[in-house]
Amino acid sequence: MSEKKIYPEPLEALILVLASFFIFIILIFIYGIFSGAEKPVEMMERARFIYIFGGILFLIIPLLYSHLRGYPLREVFRLKPIPLSMVVLSVAVGIALTIVGDELDRLVQMIVPSPEWLEEMLLPLKANNNWELIQIITGAVIIAAISEEFLFRGFLQIALEKKGDITRAVLLTSIAWTLVHQNPYWAIQIFIVGVIIGFVAWRADSVFPAIIVHGIYNLIGVLIINVESPEAISLYEWRGHVNPLLLLIGLILLVVSVRKMNQLYQR
Repeated sequence: MSEKKIYPEPLEALILVLASFFIFIILIFIYGIFSGAEKPVEMMERARFIYIFGGILFLIIPLLYSHLRGYPLREVFRLKPIPLSMVVLSVAVGIALTIVGDELDRLVQMIVPSPEWLEEMLLPLKANNNWELIQIITGAVIIAAISEEFLFRGFLQIALEKKGDITRAVLLTSIAWTLVHQNPYWAIQIFIVGVIIGFVAWRADSVFPAIIVHGIYNLIGVLIINVESPEAISLYEWRGHVNPLLLLIGLILLVVSVRKMNQLYQR
């Protein structure tokens, strides 16, 4: 009798990732088309609810698939508790990554400026009132962080880890995560963030630190998008860049926090 499989095969996991992504995109376009939209930007705006909350498919599809295949959910999705110290370190990494990632994006924009349509694609994340802001935070921050980390740093990365070395697993998962975001202008930033999150998930052998880092990163991004007055972030910016002092603090915080994580799980 053959031994029961505990983890999916890498190709199997990748196919599920692609299927989840395409179903998400198809839902947006179907809703946009039936609502009378003629341009992609209009489709995104009219399918705003799906755009914000559709990421839950990245959670439902792999969970349902794993259940049907008989995979143990705790192992496949790294559902292992973490100590309070790891929670604190994860918050610190999330804040630091946001600062460093923002400056990296600004440097890339100097070389390859992003087009106007990219700003338009972010319109569904722009709230017109407090109720819409709550919806955006719920969908684009909380649900997105949980569902994407379950699918990528859980389902996909752990499948790759079981069939190869850790470095390759983290890098390939980050590449897949970057491609799914469909944004070549943010690719470098997204990839680097993905590598850090992938390392955190592997080191803790838990998806929860990855969810925290991802959630903090998305939350700060959403809040910045919804800042109405440039004066509100005047201390954060300096001549079109992140304030050098804040950037230095962010770099130090990132390095120290990651090292502390490493030490915590080497004991």
